[in-house]
Amino acid sequence: MSAPTPRTALLIGAAGGILKEVSRELAEQGHTLVLFDRDAAAVHRLAEELGRLTKVEAVVGDITDIPAAEAQLTDIVDRFAPSILVNGVGGDTRVIGYADLTTGHFDQTFLENVVSSWVAVKVCGPRMAADGYGRIVNFASAGGRTYSHFNNAAYVAAKAAVIGMTKQMAYELAGTGVVANVVAHGPIATDRVAGAFERRTEESKKDVMSRLPMGRYGTVAEAVGSVLHLCSESAGYSTGSVIDINGGLYM
Repeated sequence: MSAPTPRTALLIGAAGGILKEVSRELAEQGHTLVLFDRDAAAVHRLAEELGRLTKVEAVVGDITDIPAAEAQLTDIVDRFAPSILVNGVGGDTRVIGYADLTTGHFDQTFLENVVSSWVAVKVCGPRMAADGYGRIVNFASAGGRTYSHFNNAAYVAAKAAVIGMTKQMAYELAGTGVVANVVAHGPIATDRVAGAFERRTEESKKDVMSRLPMGRYGTVAEAVGSVLHLCSESAGYSTGSVIDINGGLYM
């Protein structure tokens, strides 16, 4: 198998658990990386680490500040013309009953998950289409495919919206050389998720594990493979698809 063509990848939320490992793998493959994250210390630390392997640009920004993020993304596209985009922002470990949710919960989770992904594709997609090549990967959730033991209705609704939005974008981009897909992770033991699990009572922990067909959370290493595939040249005929990484949950 030939080595992948070196390209430029823009990773939104790059310093987070899954995307940090995706960044490392893409660096190993020789791609140039633009790492976008609001955690300045974490993103610069990651850029320093990966800068030993490839060319890396760290950009500190909050993707949920839409006007500022759009300006930053426009500058990134003008300077780097990324042909791989991975939107890894969003997530919620709060278990809140539907009757206790507020409109504020919906506003925030739709901003973090749906609107933030949309603005990145809005800015990057046209340049990718003009160049005739692009790989867009949005993060949804197993909950967005059905329901969730681990979150709340606002979060599940937002992740379902990410899936629908991505399918529409994939349809509009079909034939341009740009494909857009979704990875729907189940419970993956990132630091944030593992921390939330540890804060549960022992009874609650046992209840959670009893609901997982494989009896455990997935590892970050197990979560990245499908993301990397959808970033690759071999994913050229996959568009509008949803890949589940959930250990058999909701089979």
